[in-house]
Amino acid sequence: MRAKVGDGICVLRGFAECWERRRDDQSHRRTAFWCQINSALTSFHTALELAVDQREIQHVCLYEIGWCSMIELNFKDAFDSFERLKNESRWSQCYYAYLTAVCQGATGDVDGAQIVFKEVQKLFKRKNNQIEQFSVKKAERFRKQPPTIGLCVLASIEVLYLWKALPNCSFPNLQRMSQACHAVDDSSVVGLKYLLLGAIHKCLGNSEDAVQTVARGRTLLLQAKHGIYCSISESLANRVHKYLPLVFQEDFSGYDFENRLHVRIHAALASLKELVPQ
Repeated sequence: MRAKVGDGICVLRGFAECWERRRDDQSHRRTAFWCQINSALTSFHTALELAVDQREIQHVCLYEIGWCSMIELNFKDAFDSFERLKNESRWSQCYYAYLTAVCQGATGDVDGAQIVFKEVQKLFKRKNNQIEQFSVKKAERFRKQPPTIGLCVLASIEVLYLWKALPNCSFPNLQRMSQACHAVDDSSVVGLKYLLLGAIHKCLGNSEDAVQTVARGRTLLLQAKHGIYCSISESLANRVHKYLPLVFQEDFSGYDFENRLHVRIHAALASLKELVPQ
C-alpha cells in the first residue's frame, strides 16, 4: 500500500514540476508554463520504477516521459517510451505507432521508422477517432517512400504544436526547432514548415516575425488545409481587418482535427472583434 502511495506521489510531483510557472526576472513578466522538464522526468522515471505491478501507472508515466522527451528533443528516450506504449497499451496503438515512427526517424533510424509507419494503417481501429485519422493520414506518405530525418523532426514539432506544447519548450529548444524547420527543403511540406516557424517565432516573443512568416506561407498553408490561428496584438489588428470577411465565410470543413479548429477559430474571432471595429 505504501508503495502505491509513493507511486502516486511521484506521478503528481512530475505533473507539478512539468507545469510549474516561473518568473522571468529580466523582463519581470511571468513566462507561461515554463516547464521543469528535467525534474519532471526524474519523478516520472522514479514512479515508473516503483510501479512494477501497476500497468496503468506505468503507462501514464511512459506517456509523460515520451512527451517530456519530445519537448526536450530527446527523440531516443521518446521513442523508447512510445514503442512500449504501442506494444502494451490498449488505448490507441495506431497513435502510439505514429509517435514511435516519428521519434525513431528523428533519431536517424529512418529504415526502422518506415517499418513502423507501415504498421499505423494496420492498427487503425477507431475509424471515427480524429487522432487515429490524423495518424493514418500522416503515416500514409511514408508507407510509400522512405522518410528523412528532417521530415520526422518536422513531424514531431507538428505534434507538439497541435497539442499546444510549444509554449512549454525552452528558448534554446525552440531555436533548435527553428533551425530544424529551416533545414527542411521539401516542396510538399512548405506550408507546414512556415506554419510551425510562425508558431515558434510567436513562442519566442517575436510577434512581427511570426506574422510575416505565416503570411509568407499563407497560400501554401491554405492549399494544404492547415488551420491558421495565432494571437494578434493590437498593433497588428489593422492587418487582420481585410481578412476577416474571408474568415467569416469559411466553414472550416475538411481539416484535420475539425472540432479543435472550430473552437480555436471562434475563440480567435472573439478576440479579434474586440480589436477590430466592425
